[in-house]
Amino acid sequence: MSDLITQIDNPVLDIQNLSIAYNKDKYAVTGVNAGIRRNQVTAIMGPSGCGKSTLLRAINRMHDLYPNIVIDGKVHLNGEDTSELSTILLRRKIGMVFQRPNPFPTMSIYDNVLAGYKLNGIRLKKSQKDEIVEESLQDVTLWDEVKDSLMKKGTFLSGGQQQRLCIARALAFKPDVILLDEPT
Repeated sequence: MSDLITQIDNPVLDIQNLSIAYNKDKYAVTGVNAGIRRNQVTAIMGPSGCGKSTLLRAINRMHDLYPNIVIDGKVHLNGEDTSELSTILLRRKIGMVFQRPNPFPTMSIYDNVLAGYKLNGIRLKKSQKDEIVEESLQDVTLWDEVKDSLMKKGTFLSGGQQQRLCIARALAFKPDVILLDEPT
């Protein structure tokens, strides 16, 4: 996955010569350069196993959890080097929705949408919470399906509904970028 090259002015996300190896001798992604525009949908397409998910996880620094993974190159978010940001701050600014739905199993639908706020210790008034939950669920066309079941567990939903709940959870925190790893 080294053919992704895009030059744009003032990208929200700027990837510079990014390479990712699962060990020193085996690169999964090599030399990716890309500028991602603000308020645009950008798709990264390729065959299974070509490094799309690996690239997304590197952007959000999910690979920091694994000491053997080697990452070379730079990722800038709004001009800031993401390697210099705390992962907590970075993940506030770059949301992620994974390939498989992963609602928090002990939380209600309502609390799943607000999880980013709770996990970051951000207190909101009840009216603010209600507004965020409704707006986020409407944005993913889930509101009408769940508005009478908000206190049920997120795992109560079908697989497709769970995925839309996870997208609503990412949207609720209003990040600068949302990474979607095959969310459909």
